[in-house]
Amino acid sequence: MIGGKHQSRQIAMQVLFFWDAQDQQDTISAQRLIEEASPDALIRRRAMDMAQGAWEIRAQSDEWILRLAPKWPTKRQPGVDRSLLRLAVWELTRSDTPPKVVIDEAIELAKQFSTEQSPAFINGLLDAVRKEHETGKPAPAEEIGVNPSGEPIEEPPPQPSPGVPGEGDITPA
Repeated sequence: MIGGKHQSRQIAMQVLFFWDAQDQQDTISAQRLIEEASPDALIRRRAMDMAQGAWEIRAQSDEWILRLAPKWPTKRQPGVDRSLLRLAVWELTRSDTPPKVVIDEAIELAKQFSTEQSPAFINGLLDAVRKEHETGKPAPAEEIGVNPSGEPIEEPPPQPSPGVPGEGDITPA
């Protein structure tokens, strides 16, 4: 069984993906999606709160990510990664969830729903966001755009192929 907060994050990411694809916050359709995803009222409410919070600050999140990774603007990122980053930036900066938990959860969701390169990409960016948020200072340039092994990330994660199961779908393979 998936833990409550983990399931809330997964559903929130799916709602953000849906809103991003529609380029609008459609709360009625999102509510239907959430109701189908979980019978638990607390999980549903938390998922909607997380999605709405992340959606409301998406412009600031996108600007932050663009500043940290200028070669990977949101329009070049897979939609799942964009949704995960927005959700995690919101949670890192607007919640009391420990940063390690936020980053680990985003990495796990990227492993489950996105491309092979996405977990390293998301880890590097969110760690830089965390450091900046905690210190109030910009992350050192040498730490940005680096995967966990310390090697530069030359390219953003590839866009998933449309219709190929397990490649960027928002449902598990």
